[in-house]
Amino acid sequence: MGRFMEAMVVCKKGVKAHPNAADPRILLARVYADQGKDKKALEEALGALQVQPEDKAALRLAGALQLKTGEAEPGKANLLKAYSVDPGDPDTVTLLQQHKIDPPRPAAPAPVAAPPVLAPSATQQSASALASVAATEAQAPAAPTPKPASTPRAPSGPSAQARTEAPRAPAPQPRRPQQQVVVEEVEDDEDDESPRGRQAHRQGGGRGKWVTVALVAALALFIPGYVMYTRHTRNVARELKKNLEVAAELLKRDSFDSYKKACEAADKALEVNSDSGLAHGYLAYAYAIRWGEHGGGDDARRRAEEHLAAGMKAGDVSSHLIAAEALVQTYGGKGKDALGKLEEKVRALDSQGRSSSLLYLTLGLIQMNAGDLDRARDTLERAQTLAPDDPRVYSGLGAAYRRLGQDNTAWKNYDLALRYEKDHPESLLGRSLLMLEQDEPNFGLVHTMLKKLLESEPPPSPRQLAAAHLARSLLVSRVSAELQELKPDVQQKLVEATAVPLEKDKARAEMLKSEETGFSLDKQNPELHLIKGRRLLAEGNFEQAAEEIRKAIRVDASRAQFHVELAKALMGKQGGEKEAAEALQTALKTMGDSPKLVVMLGNALRRQGKLDDALTQYQRAVKDPKAKNPEARLAMGTIYRERSDWTKAQEQLEKASQEFVGQPERSAVALTELARVFQGKGDAAKADETYQRALNADEAFTPAYYYYATLLSKDAKQGPKAKMLAQEYLKREPSGEHANAARSLSGG
Repeated sequence: MGRFMEAMVVCKKGVKAHPNAADPRILLARVYADQGKDKKALEEALGALQVQPEDKAALRLAGALQLKTGEAEPGKANLLKAYSVDPGDPDTVTLLQQHKIDPPRPAAPAPVAAPPVLAPSATQQSASALASVAATEAQAPAAPTPKPASTPRAPSGPSAQARTEAPRAPAPQPRRPQQQVVVEEVEDDEDDESPRGRQAHRQGGGRGKWVTVALVAALALFIPGYVMYTRHTRNVARELKKNLEVAAELLKRDSFDSYKKACEAADKALEVNSDSGLAHGYLAYAYAIRWGEHGGGDDARRRAEEHLAAGMKAGDVSSHLIAAEALVQTYGGKGKDALGKLEEKVRALDSQGRSSSLLYLTLGLIQMNAGDLDRARDTLERAQTLAPDDPRVYSGLGAAYRRLGQDNTAWKNYDLALRYEKDHPESLLGRSLLMLEQDEPNFGLVHTMLKKLLESEPPPSPRQLAAAHLARSLLVSRVSAELQELKPDVQQKLVEATAVPLEKDKARAEMLKSEETGFSLDKQNPELHLIKGRRLLAEGNFEQAAEEIRKAIRVDASRAQFHVELAKALMGKQGGEKEAAEALQTALKTMGDSPKLVVMLGNALRRQGKLDDALTQYQRAVKDPKAKNPEARLAMGTIYRERSDWTKAQEQLEKASQEFVGQPERSAVALTELARVFQGKGDAAKADETYQRALNADEAFTPAYYYYATLLSKDAKQGPKAKMLAQEYLKREPSGEHANAARSLSGG
């Protein structure tokens, strides 16, 4: 059906459910191959061969993909192996013919008189080598009487392999001619009737007898030792692989408990192989998250740095190790350096066809942390394409869309995270805070989600619990304000749904207690000050909100997002525009040019009446012709309209309305401004059409009704319609900015 993403998700679940079967991986390889992703398809085909080396379908698919990607010899070998498994398979025969590979011919029957010469096994080769060395020694002069003490000791244990392999390199084949020479000399000695000849014969025969005895004894001890060593090596490899797979699976679950268990599994892997770069990478990544996101403290930081150094020293640099390095730098206050370095690595891997969902995820989270929300969203969406079932990716996308103000999309991504990981703590918390930012939240749902977080077993991290308590405080504040305006029966229902006391004093006491509990759980978490600041902002306490966010900045001044939130609080305060601009300048110094922050700086300057300076910032935000920044274009278009520069205003507003795809309200704003430009130019027909487009984009955008009414009021024939539009504006916004003028137009 062409629904590749869904097919990949189903296949990956199949691989997880049946790790020792080849079929799920073969099917996943076909899904990748159908999309033209040959390298990823080959990885899965080879993965299928790891679990079932003789599977003809996996051999055939791997061979075909290897030949396609330029790996001629391995591809040919795998196709021939598939043929040897089932010579009658028509698909394999077709591929061999297609690539002009001749299947192996049956060997000619051996002559009856001559027995077949069998290739020596590894043990036989070792025995022949020892025999040839012994035969050579037998020719050299020696003491007249051989002694048992000279018998060589049999090798045993792991070092036996090294000692028995030593003769194999110089003597890969039995040295039969030397043995023949010895025989000829013995025969000559038998013809020599002198006492000297008979003495030499007795010495040579005795020495050969002892060498044979020594050889048999050595082989008797070597073979069991070699088998035991091989079995031990195989068991070690199997144990290492098992622990690494467990750790990798736990890391994907993205919870405080799963990170702890992942560390335990990776530690077991290091007990098996202390030089495993992959195990060090898993540990560095898990501890970096436990430190930076879960409040693990200095111990988690130290362990992250230790395993990061050990992993780099091991030389097996994995994506988890690269991600851990970036996270350690970011949480250590070097976010800008981490961002630049990680971007380079991601580009380098992309150019090699080795894109990593983990690195895209980490890059997106760091970009979001720096306040570059548009780029963070795009990066995280790329991570989601590469890993469509990763709850951490969806949770990150939910946070990015939430900060961008696209609440519906944010909610959907949080919902997907919870679908792939039941009760995913970060997504429950994100959905709760997102819902509390709405004008008419579902308070009962927020209470249910926070209750689940606060009472879950195993519990979330102390940092997540602390944030949940602060979110509860925000919930109590919002519900308490709502209760005062409701009828008694509705009040009771809301109290039952949220467990918030009806009495205002009791509600405030619970709110303060929740905040106190949260701060006691995690004193060093700046996010708590941010949530408290949002509560104060919702209550209209702009000054106190700004002070609380300043506390967050004092804990971690490197987080550009905190400066952005401070600017928002200051913009709500009378006369706070100048300080808001300063906060945004600080944020820009922290992370470099971010189009989002540049637009906010332009808005702060515009509020101060510095329109030329504001235009400079807006133009700076759209200097990249490939980048979309409709907010900057909307602001520029509005300034140009106010200055009656119709041409420039029309150009910017048309681009803005096109770039606000999927954002109905913002699209309606841009179209309303564009209609006002046409109205100012005197093009009534174009203005009429554009106002209608604005209302079609978002019928809830009330200013469009008022401005449309002003246009139609100029035409006597359109009087009734103008009156109706003005009345609609008053119905929707009776105390709005244009209420008095609308009353005049409505005849009221």
